Amino acid sequence: MQAFKTVTKTQTQNVDSVHYTVAHAVLENAQKQVADLCLDTDSTGCSYYINATQILANLTKVYYNNCDDSEYISLQAIMDAITSCLTYYDDEYLYNACVKNTALAKLNLHDYAYLSN
Repeated sequence: MQAFKTVTKTQTQNVDSVHYTVAHAVLENAQKQVADLCLDTDSTGCSYYINATQILANLTKVYYNNCDDSEYISLQAIMDAITSCLTYYDDEYLYNACVKNTALAKLNLHDYAYLSN
């Protein structure tokens, strides 16, 4: 009796999520931020611009990979898209600009990311 058997296992998981309109507002804020920045010859300014564009790219992936399946998008996925590009306390402005005037503005960034000096 050494045979394989497929067993169906279902599991319910609660995931903090936001409506796709909130995610879209965050995406628009990120897009505006990139449009307002310019590529700088200074290495710090250039790094800032690269991080802003990477956040926009990450948020675009999250938004379009999830908005077709459901009206809600995982909060963790949105936060990961943003925080994966943040390293220093000075980068916190990138987060604040993305979540400005959205439900995510009341969240504490430091609950989702470790920033250093």
